[in-house]
Amino acid sequence: MDGALFVWFSWIGIVVIGFFIKPTQNTKKILILCLLILCVANVEISVALYSVNGALILCWVLGYFLLMRTLHMNKVYAALIVLMLTAAYASIELFSIYDPVFSYLYTPWAIGLALFTIVHLSVQGAGQRCALLMLSIVQGEIILSVIYQQMGIHSVIGRFVSLDIMAISVMGTFMWDGFVQLTSHLENVLKKHQERRGYS
Repeated sequence: MDGALFVWFSWIGIVVIGFFIKPTQNTKKILILCLLILCVANVEISVALYSVNGALILCWVLGYFLLMRTLHMNKVYAALIVLMLTAAYASIELFSIYDPVFSYLYTPWAIGLALFTIVHLSVQGAGQRCALLMLSIVQGEIILSVIYQQMGIHSVIGRFVSLDIMAISVMGTFMWDGFVQLTSHLENVLKKHQERRGYS
């Protein structure tokens, strides 16, 4: 069922941010935005010939907010990464139309994994990665809707499938960042233990 992964991962993220992360002004703003995204996931806004999902608009706002807070790289490089991710997302989605024989390759998990791999090979830092992923999926949805409209297919900008892909890639990014922090912590504990035991 489209959208189930988005709702599930969103609630997991809200619980983690609300109860397990030290509260700051930024985390409170992100928490409120996440709750608003869930609330407006079924709201569609008409803009000219297109219908836009309210959740996608808030994801776009959240993506820019995260990018402004966490950007530590060249802006031109960040723009190139967003364009690359957008092209990857849109092209994979279009392949699923023109090559339906291999439709099992175009699941939300597969697309999310592809975007996750590209952003992790290109960018450092969980905040930057999540911001670039969100912005690229929003832009990819806009491109796809324009193409679909020209083909005579009405499609909402911000389909539930795209929200699932966003949730998978963003949750994967945070899980990977948590794993890296855990291994770093364990390495430090092991070093201290070896120093106490007199090992070099």
